[in-house]
Amino acid sequence: MNRKNLLLFSLCFFLLSTYVKAETGNTILKKQTKQSEVERLIADPNDYVELFDGKTLNGWEVLPGGKWKVDNGAIVGFQDKSEARHGMLLSKKAYSDFIVKLKYKSIKGNSGFYFRAQKVKSNVSVKGFQTEIDSAGNDVGGIYETGGRAWVARVAQDKVKTFYKNHDWNEMVVWAIGKNTTVFLNGVKTVELKNDKGLTKGHFGLQLHGGQDMHVEFKDIEIRDLSDNLDYCALKESGFTPLFNGKDLAGWQTTGNWLVEKNNVVTLKPRPGEHGWKRYGDYIATNRQYDNFVLKLEFKFNKAGNSGVFMRVGNLKDHVTSGFELQILDTHGKKKPSSHDCGGIISLIKGPTKNMVKPAGQWNEYIIYLKDNRLKVTLNGEQINDLDISKTKIKNRPAKGHISFQDEGKRIWYRNVRIRELRPTPLLN
Repeated sequence: MNRKNLLLFSLCFFLLSTYVKAETGNTILKKQTKQSEVERLIADPNDYVELFDGKTLNGWEVLPGGKWKVDNGAIVGFQDKSEARHGMLLSKKAYSDFIVKLKYKSIKGNSGFYFRAQKVKSNVSVKGFQTEIDSAGNDVGGIYETGGRAWVARVAQDKVKTFYKNHDWNEMVVWAIGKNTTVFLNGVKTVELKNDKGLTKGHFGLQLHGGQDMHVEFKDIEIRDLSDNLDYCALKESGFTPLFNGKDLAGWQTTGNWLVEKNNVVTLKPRPGEHGWKRYGDYIATNRQYDNFVLKLEFKFNKAGNSGVFMRVGNLKDHVTSGFELQILDTHGKKKPSSHDCGGIISLIKGPTKNMVKPAGQWNEYIIYLKDNRLKVTLNGEQINDLDISKTKIKNRPAKGHISFQDEGKRIWYRNVRIRELRPTPLLN
């Protein structure tokens, strides 16, 4: 081999070895960063709302059979084999699409975690799906349809032995959307149903099997509601991001006289010559655009005060027709509020169902849920609006845009403005 060929060979070898190292490194990185399906489902704990508060049985209904109590942060169920009927602790609310996660410890007997269950008059008290729970580990993680087809999906017993923790805490995750359901136990996918014909809405239930000595415990029961029935007022505060920093107007834009006061209060202080009941162009708007979110804020006005919360503003030169407004107005005490009164959605001829605004000088709280075409508004603890934007005359306005507060030449104060962006519904492979 001559010198020229030797140099060419050496260069090719160097480039090839470099490529192999890079690809090997990328493969290792991909393996290290790739999340499992269950990890993706429960990636953000702030997405979840407690179904059990760890202290009481609030939100649950005790049906005949068995006994339930709360002990050391867990729901404890027990009964003896002389009890013929199944004991049942049923959630008061019904759910359709969701991810629910919980921990359970089965010490004696056979139990189950019911979902999409409905009440019936029988010794079992319900019909619907249950994921199997058993102290001996038999069929755990499988799905049984009570009052229907019996077993619809079972787990091989040799597989159960690889993940089940006998007489210890096990973590269950149930993902259900439409006619599809997947169950995970301790991170392992146990069973799945696709395009199933079973119930698609119902209650959660904790079961005590009749005719057996029973002792089972449940804790850390939480749900991510994937339907439009999300309890948006109960979302964890830790999942919200402040939109004002309490120091300046960073993240916002305005040409108006919006000022930052103590305690993270932002106020509009009209300048000389700016007086009320005239719409000025000096709104304050976020630099960023938002589509689906829960927005929390507090506001206060003087007598005859006026402002508005605008959402999905597509054109900052035209807030009124490129977005939509949730009205802020001093209309306390008005018996039949309209769309132009506090809590109304301007341009929709949709007034609040109830007048909840406080008198001038007092702080009010809005909690606004906006996801796709669904808009819900709670004012001072009472839901006052729930509508489908696609069925209104603003249905063709932008699906994403700025959030802004209106300048009406009236003194207005805002504080504790924070947002929780709603993530897309997680799908499984």
